[in-house]
Amino acid sequence: MESKKRTLAKTILWRLIAIANSFIVLLATLTDSPLKNALIMNATGFMVYFIYERVWNKISWGTTK
Repeated sequence: MESKKRTLAKTILWRLIAIANSFIVLLATLTDSPLKNALIMNATGFMVYFIYERVWNKISWGTTK
């Protein structure tokens, strides 16, 4: 179980990371296709979110047993 503070902290931090991910992918303009760029943005977002959640699983702040 998570506390409301932990959930809020995770949510705010994730939104900042997601915005940074989107900005970096869009700034890089990896392809001329908006669809391909969107797919790249989602693929990188998926990987970053997976790592993000794994890191938070190691942090015990705001959890109850």
